[in-house]
Amino acid sequence: MRLVLLAAVLIVAAASARAEDVVVVAPESPSGPYREALQGVCDALGSCPAVLAAGDEVPPGVRVVIALGGRAARQPYSARTALVTALSPGFEARSRPGSGAVARVRMTFSPENFARRLLLLKPGARSAALLWSEPASRRFSEAVREAGKRLGLAVTTVEVSEPGAVPKLLRDLSPVDSLWLAPDSALVTPMVFDAACEYARSAGVSFFAPAPALAERCGLAGLAPDFRSAGLRAGAAAREALAGSVPDVDAYPAPPGPESNTEVFASSRTRAGR
Repeated sequence: MRLVLLAAVLIVAAASARAEDVVVVAPESPSGPYREALQGVCDALGSCPAVLAAGDEVPPGVRVVIALGGRAARQPYSARTALVTALSPGFEARSRPGSGAVARVRMTFSPENFARRLLLLKPGARSAALLWSEPASRRFSEAVREAGKRLGLAVTTVEVSEPGAVPKLLRDLSPVDSLWLAPDSALVTPMVFDAACEYARSAGVSFFAPAPALAERCGLAGLAPDFRSAGLRAGAAAREALAGSVPDVDAYPAPPGPESNTEVFASSRTRAGR
């Protein structure tokens, strides 16, 4: 009996140690997108890790921090800690020499999957314009352009130096079938969004918003993962780091399967030109 009790205590202790390997740092009392992402993290890890408010000190011994939001991503962490960020469009993940791994969960699909999703939502499309602003989005937009070329989709990439330049950039844009904004913090603003909506209406172009929730403003389609999917990918990256492998610096959520496509994009198919 003593041996059984001792074994049970050891098992509980080991489980607790594993649970303390990972913590989530998020805004205090996370709600909305943060709550959805946190649920994805819990599902990916099999249980919910401790959640700290952004700015709180991370206990010693934590091996992986999952930072939800820009403030959480930017606060300093121990050099021994691996960092996984999500829901922080203005944050650029960089490797830290001599430190734990860094992975940024991007709020978009991989370049290949992005091009495929656009063609799925707008069959027969031949051209698209992709507006981007962040330095990290330059690489992504070029990768989308190459992926589109392989699929017969001509993608024009447009750098936005400042939000106020968007209306003129759109006026000077060569005719395209669809328009998409990268999920860059400089682009997800009312001014940019209104300009893109107006252009889409006047030019008869399908506008794909950088998040499904934003699509309702224009009544068109959202071409992006949901927040739970971002949390799932963040949890998977944390598991990779715990296993000793280095997660991808740019980690992309998995696209939904055909059975969940209508749920992710709701009734946006007809509004996207289908």
